[in-house]
Amino acid sequence: MKQMWMSRRYISKIATTIMGGLYAFLGFVGTLVPLDEILPTTLKLWIRMGISLGILLVAWIICFMVVGKILINKKRFDIITANSGHKLFLQYGDLFDRNEVINPNERRNIVIPVNRCFDTIVDNHLVSERTLHGIAFKQLYQKNIYTEESLNSKIQQLLAHKKFENLSESDKSVGNRKRYQIGTVVDLPGVKDEHYLLWALSSFDNELKAHTSMQDYALAIQKLVEACNIESEGFPILIPVVGTGLSRTKKEQCDVISYLLSAFRLNKSEINCDVHIVVREDIKNEVAIMNM
Repeated sequence: MKQMWMSRRYISKIATTIMGGLYAFLGFVGTLVPLDEILPTTLKLWIRMGISLGILLVAWIICFMVVGKILINKKRFDIITANSGHKLFLQYGDLFDRNEVINPNERRNIVIPVNRCFDTIVDNHLVSERTLHGIAFKQLYQKNIYTEESLNSKIQQLLAHKKFENLSESDKSVGNRKRYQIGTVVDLPGVKDEHYLLWALSSFDNELKAHTSMQDYALAIQKLVEACNIESEGFPILIPVVGTGLSRTKKEQCDVISYLLSAFRLNKSEINCDVHIVVREDIKNEVAIMNM
């Protein structure tokens, strides 16, 4: 019910459209069959009008509930249709679940935001195991696809021709000290049909605290949109909702989603695969994607 209430504007719009169609149909039927004789003519006009409005109100409420129930159970909403026929979807789900895409048996490209040094040490100091960066890398380690050292070596190979700046030990005491440009994306093969698009988003300060300015975030989003075109090879891309402050609040989540949708709308001609923006299941009751 909470999800239905949060999405009431969108559901109301659809319910009203349906009721408008039903009212028009009844109007047409009324030209063939006198509907005004359904209620006793002995009743006063205002009573008959009140009963009629009450019936319409009850019918609208029923329509609202039915539409709401159907939409809440809907897995994904298509927001943008590109010229190529591919679509951008907005959905709740698990970024790493193969069933989040239309065809779960094909390759999937999962966008993973990482720090601009592409560190591979998941120790809750340099990289937290609670971030997507840490979760994705730990999965690779646990499945024996890479070790921290082999993953670091692989990523450095992928970054060979990317621009970077060298940091000093005082700038960053541990980990990699090549800091790449904001929004840099590399394609890392993962498990079976998974490819990770590692997306350089955050920078460390000298206390190893990650941060991203709004200006950098805007630039990173634009580079991500462009990279989706280049790196996808036509296979679907899954994008998490991440912001400049780890998107901890409802407002931040909604703002980030709106910004992502706007960026892809402006670059609709760049979409050459299905794009899935995935909102975490555990915030369903906080973020209403139907309102987007």
